[in-house]
Amino acid sequence: MSKVIFKCILVTIVMTASCVVITNAIHVAVHSPDSVTNLIAVVCPVLVTPPMIYLCLRQSEKLRGTLSELNRLMQELETTNARLFEASLRDNMTGLLNRETFFDRMEALRRQGPGSLLIVDADHFKKINDNHGHYTGDAALIAIAQCILRCIGEDDCAGRIGGEEFAIFLATADEAEVRGVAECIRAEVCSHVLTSADGADVPLSVSIGGVAGVAAGTVKEHFRTADRRLYDAKRRGRNCVSVRSPAKNSA
Repeated sequence: MSKVIFKCILVTIVMTASCVVITNAIHVAVHSPDSVTNLIAVVCPVLVTPPMIYLCLRQSEKLRGTLSELNRLMQELETTNARLFEASLRDNMTGLLNRETFFDRMEALRRQGPGSLLIVDADHFKKINDNHGHYTGDAALIAIAQCILRCIGEDDCAGRIGGEEFAIFLATADEAEVRGVAECIRAEVCSHVLTSADGADVPLSVSIGGVAGVAAGTVKEHFRTADRRLYDAKRRGRNCVSVRSPAKNSA
């Protein structure tokens, strides 16, 4: 408001001075009385100019404020849209990538460099739900997801691809490194202390199957191979890891 008033006064002064100069020039040309000439030169712009300028400048200030608010709202909208897009890529419960996004991310990453695949499955998950309720089952899945995130690196990615099944892409094709990450996840899950709503301790464990080296072939083929390794781990008594390189997978 103060800016509008200041501009109004400034423009009025300029216009008044201009009117005085012009009117005096006319006065010299037509020889009208000085007092009348100067009075007209001063009074007319003083009466007419301020309201007109005030309205114009006031509207200009309102428009500037509206544009500023619109820019702020647009920035908030962009931020909200980015958050919604990110949320659409992730599993609501665990925060890991959802199934479709994980498949797409793995397909893109494996073409950029070496990589391997792990499938992690919660052991006796149905028993956890049946004995302790679905709330505890959900807590178990969240705990497993957190254990996975603690064991993988920044260049790796993890997703929830089924009810109690997770998948991990590791940015390495070294079998020993892949097995080491898998063992880290298995140990982290086993050491996690989960307590049910009724205060009972709920033991957690996972079985992990994997394939080291997924550059060649299709994602679907590698999932089938990792799935076979997973069931091999289940047959060996659960709570264990079965990882093979591509050369050994055909055996």
